[in-house]
Amino acid sequence: MLTAIPDQLVEKGSQVSDLYASYGVQVNALSVEEIFELYERTAFLYPEKAARLRPHIAKVKDNWRRMLRSPDSLMSVLTAGDSQQGLASLTVWRTAQRGSTLQHLVSENNPIASRAVMLGSGAASMANRSEDSGQNWFRPENRFPARVFGSVVEAVGSARSSVRRHSYFALPRRLTYAPDPGVYVAAYDAPQKATLCALAASVRGHIYVVAEGLAGDVEFVGIDRLYRRVGLRRTRHVWIAYRTGTQEVLGAAIAYRGPLGINFSYLENRCDLLISPAVSQSDTTAVARALLGAVSPAYEDFELDEIPLMADDHSAHACHQLGAEFLRHYCQGVWLKDGCSDFYRHISAFYSRLLLRAEKHGVRQALIGSQR
Repeated sequence: MLTAIPDQLVEKGSQVSDLYASYGVQVNALSVEEIFELYERTAFLYPEKAARLRPHIAKVKDNWRRMLRSPDSLMSVLTAGDSQQGLASLTVWRTAQRGSTLQHLVSENNPIASRAVMLGSGAASMANRSEDSGQNWFRPENRFPARVFGSVVEAVGSARSSVRRHSYFALPRRLTYAPDPGVYVAAYDAPQKATLCALAASVRGHIYVVAEGLAGDVEFVGIDRLYRRVGLRRTRHVWIAYRTGTQEVLGAAIAYRGPLGINFSYLENRCDLLISPAVSQSDTTAVARALLGAVSPAYEDFELDEIPLMADDHSAHACHQLGAEFLRHYCQGVWLKDGCSDFYRHISAFYSRLLLRAEKHGVRQALIGSQR
């Protein structure tokens, strides 16, 4: 089992399949039905999450099948271990043109297999020259991901990684808001790119700007072409709020659209609400009202009755006031390309310590749910 960075493999530009095989990792070896059965067995689909997913399960599974058939590696399900020792699985999906999300890490009491899929994924990211960043989402109260992913900045550094906590809301899709005369909202166009990037950096940091590709293909034209090849869509819509009659930027709403249920919390279809830290707390509701009113058309064909909404502490109270239901907290962890080697070492060291403790106590710990 490889634990050191496989420089000789990465430098030679080996096939990703060879890298995975060197870790004992198989790619897309399970059918969609088998993947979902594994999620059930490991209790990754806990009751609350399963209840929100179940009404749409046929559509979700069809979307997974299409993604897995993509010639452009839109989704990969990594597995290690076996039925006797226990399986571990990690899903990687192409979130943006040059960025991917790791999600749904599950294990049947097999930390060795968990380490294999994590390190295999890390090695593949280092070898992937078309990728600028990786990210994942996890619940801060879930102890395992909080320990391994919540400490990324310590290991990788704040210049190349970030971990930020957000409030996740369900915003009723059919709510309507009266326009606020003090706030003007404009649909994004190319001349606003620098404005959008500056606002996003002030609210969520420069790492977020890089990882989400906001300095590049803002509207996801390029990645949408790849999704269309398998009969799906991946788009992004942006609105920017200004103080009426001025060029003062107050906030933005970024609506991500994608195949339903690629992420079991529907984060592929989330709306990021960004309100400038310069906006007073008393004015955040007016800004949020204007932006969320503008967002509605982007979700006209959305299968759910609620829009998945992500907000930071500065704008969370406004979301409450506007009728959004708080569901849970999530942390978004991000690491950039030049931090991948340190991220790999961090994961390797974490699992080495964990396995040492497991051997010492004669037990094998269940590592379930990077995003429960």
